Amino acid sequence: MTKDDRLLPSALLPGHLLGSTEPGRPAKDPGPNYRLGHPGRPSPVPTLLIAVFDDSGSVIGLRGNDPLSNRYAEVRRAFSAVARKGSHHELAAIVHFDTPSSGEVGPTPLTRPGLIRLRRGLRPPVDGAGTSELGPSLERAHEIAEAHPGHEATLVVFSDFQLFDIDPAEALSRLSAFPGRVHAVVLGSRLPAGVLDQWTTVSSISHDSPPGVVARALFASLVTHRPGARITAAP
Repeated sequence: MTKDDRLLPSALLPGHLLGSTEPGRPAKDPGPNYRLGHPGRPSPVPTLLIAVFDDSGSVIGLRGNDPLSNRYAEVRRAFSAVARKGSHHELAAIVHFDTPSSGEVGPTPLTRPGLIRLRRGLRPPVDGAGTSELGPSLERAHEIAEAHPGHEATLVVFSDFQLFDIDPAEALSRLSAFPGRVHAVVLGSRLPAGVLDQWTTVSSISHDSPPGVVARALFASLVTHRPGARITAAP
């Protein structure tokens, strides 16, 4: 599969605007104050998008890179935009760095009924320990993708990439080896050159970027295979 290397502008909303730090509580919806674009028509081929979330202290702590979990509200917004015109052969799954956890949602049709199930995973899991290790969730993502060989797979990782894996280089190598497209949504900072390979799409998040760009980054991956899709440029 051909992968592309794109740098998508992204945003992390200031901490006081949205969401909740309390595990198990869903983030608040930011409301219709930004536009994502048009989701187009259902993909002509089966697709699978796996969203992986880092809920470690460096992300959700008081001084973390997403202190009030607004990334979950924006992810929900992107899922909703596509689910309104989704189909049963377009699947989405949710995995957390804390794996296994109650926050995992297996492959689910990206439709309005499926969205109800997906929303259950859009919060820090109540039984999560806040690990900073990418490896376990990445292995789970590989398992899910390999169980759906007929689907065009995309992996989207929401993390600051301050990894505590015993061998971070090995974890990043496994990220590159994912059998599909890879999109890193980097929360709060820019990674040094060369940390992620040239095939990985990178969206760098900053606290001073405009609202909605986290949602727009995910929306771009969700509509990759959807004819007629359009992505609204960030203001």
